[in-house]
Amino acid sequence: MIRAETRGRLRLLVLARPEKRNAIDTALAESLIAGLRAAEEDSGIAAIVLAAEGPGFCAGADLAEMRALAADPAARAARAALSEAILLAPGRTAKPVVAAVQGAALGAGAALALCCDQMLMAEGASLGFPEATHGMLPALMAPVLLRHLAPRKVFSLLASGRALPAAEVAALGLCPTPVPAAALLERAAALAEGLATLPPPAMLALKQLCAAGPQPLPEGFARARAAREALA
Repeated sequence: MIRAETRGRLRLLVLARPEKRNAIDTALAESLIAGLRAAEEDSGIAAIVLAAEGPGFCAGADLAEMRALAADPAARAARAALSEAILLAPGRTAKPVVAAVQGAALGAGAALALCCDQMLMAEGASLGFPEATHGMLPALMAPVLLRHLAPRKVFSLLASGRALPAAEVAALGLCPTPVPAAALLERAAALAEGLATLPPPAMLALKQLCAAGPQPLPEGFARARAAREALA
């Protein structure tokens, strides 16, 4: 489900389910979490790029699997926990993770890209959260987007289900200027390697400090002190 390639000090993790538009099922989610863990534990790897096979990045959650689990509360709860785990995994990986998005990134696929440390999009790519248009509550999408955008903007995006072209995603500050599709992986690799400036424990601490978001300076300084002391 995930194809892993090592390119020097870079680990490329590729969503490899193109026949299903890389929809995230249990096997793919578990494979991605394991792939991130393996890259983190490999001392020869400095940075990670998450990419995808086929014309699109990811169509979101595998709805066929979701429907199959609907009658089993325990299985449904386990799958929901896995959905959260896959979105948390990039931020909990002690090395920079960059998403390289081509084509459409939808729903959970868009959220996964946004949960990486940086996201680079190809020209012609798009980002969207269509759950509401299918009568589904985009529950996990809201907290992901609220890390980056104001509540009114998040509500508008989620309630309308409108897909955003890459240029508009960049204008919102969610990614750098889109790049030609042919250069996407090369540019994403350069971006990821350029972020690999700290040893893993310090990189993880930096991710945690940034994920805490805006806060009063005294609280921010307290977090910073705690992070420094933990690394001492």
